[in-house]
Amino acid sequence: MIQFSSDDYSTLKSTLLEMWVPIVGVHTPADLWTKNYVKAFCSIVKMDNFPTALQNKMKRTNEEFCKRSVFKTNFQSIFDTQPPFQLSEAILTGSLSEGHFLYSLEPPDMDIVCVLKNITFSQEDQKNGSLQLREDTPFVYAFVTKKETQQLWGEFFYDVGTQAGKHRLSSRKLKEKLQDNYQRTSRMFHTMGEEELEQINEGAAATVRKPKPSLSSFQYFVEIFQKWLRQPVNELYNLHIDKSQFHDDMLYQLVLSSDIVLSIYCEGWPSCAREWMTRERLWPQIHSVEKITQSGFHIVPKSSPDGDFRLSFSGAESMLIETLLPLQHRVMRAFKAVVKYHENTWSPNLKDIISSYHLKTIAFWHFEKSSQKSWTEETLVHHLVTLLQEFAEALRIQNLPMYFMPKFNLLEDVDDPEVTLDLMEKISQLAHNFSAISEAVHNCNTLKLLFATASDHYNLANIFVTLREEKLKKAQENCEVSFTFYDVFVAMEKLVNR
Repeated sequence: MIQFSSDDYSTLKSTLLEMWVPIVGVHTPADLWTKNYVKAFCSIVKMDNFPTALQNKMKRTNEEFCKRSVFKTNFQSIFDTQPPFQLSEAILTGSLSEGHFLYSLEPPDMDIVCVLKNITFSQEDQKNGSLQLREDTPFVYAFVTKKETQQLWGEFFYDVGTQAGKHRLSSRKLKEKLQDNYQRTSRMFHTMGEEELEQINEGAAATVRKPKPSLSSFQYFVEIFQKWLRQPVNELYNLHIDKSQFHDDMLYQLVLSSDIVLSIYCEGWPSCAREWMTRERLWPQIHSVEKITQSGFHIVPKSSPDGDFRLSFSGAESMLIETLLPLQHRVMRAFKAVVKYHENTWSPNLKDIISSYHLKTIAFWHFEKSSQKSWTEETLVHHLVTLLQEFAEALRIQNLPMYFMPKFNLLEDVDDPEVTLDLMEKISQLAHNFSAISEAVHNCNTLKLLFATASDHYNLANIFVTLREEKLKKAQENCEVSFTFYDVFVAMEKLVNR
């Protein structure tokens, strides 16, 4: 067991309390940027209330910015204007919406759930078997029984597997239609270069990746600065700055890629998850449970041998996260930061084993077992350490029940027990290394205004050394040496230090 000092404990506690937590529950990119900016601004200037009129104006500005500079097309345009393949609504989900994205050199994906129009599944469809649900798997088969719906969606049915009066809906045909429509729109983002739509597979998302800029904003700044320092003072200044370099890199840092997930709305609550409605718990409160179960759910086109679609509880998860206390948000965010920060050093294949969804599930189970009164500033470290220990235990027994459907084990497909047990040992050790935990929380929760590597900073720091060596070399070769802005800087430095 790694020992820790009282100083390590105090540092970790302070790091958790000082951590800035983004806004929770935003559902559009404009809301995401507006509300987080307002929260950050109020935090910096110690302002309790931001003027509503100014906030509304800022939101409108961000909406225009999204149309003009971020998204070349809106999500509506990758759907048809006539039935059946039309868009009902596009909803921002995932870590950006839930406030659990981390600040790092690789920004999070923007997850957009696109709810299809002209098709829904009712509670009656669950009863008559049109949605074939099981308690031991979140995967389902979806059959269309209504004649008018069958006529609309006929091209998206399987050629085989049809039952009397029921037509089996194909998740792959829906994703192929989305792919075809996307390719006709040319591109989604305002960037130079060609976007890439990843090959359609068994997963739920169609992932659009933006081209990485040839130079980061920081690298381009260093390059321009070098050119300016080399500029002779007595010559006409003719230095062109390509604004698109800054624009593309800024957008690359805001949105690396976008996962577009088709979904179909289903009324009521899935019968295979009824246990969640009634089980004993300390969280969430009964009125939250009722609100969530009355809000419906979705199915998304992710297939497996157990079904063509998968149940999606993303709406329920977002509503749950909105019920959390501020201290619970801090610990959940810190938990994710610690694992993500150390995972690359633990194992290069860890991302194939552990996802953010696993970490969210661990946190939900912990919140359900802990009373609201147990969440104080003095217990933050205890709760974070407990999450790490519970994660390690789940890996040890290779069992992590899905939060809404506990008969389904999220770790059942892990096929490398040795890697899993090695990871369990590392997390167990980390749970007692408060210094390493503090380092991870600090590094993943500090907003980096300049997205630059250590190499970039080194190159900036050595600009003057490089230029001095260039001038010395020209002098030795008896070449003409111009008086440049570099020489002005050197002369000024000598005057200051005289």
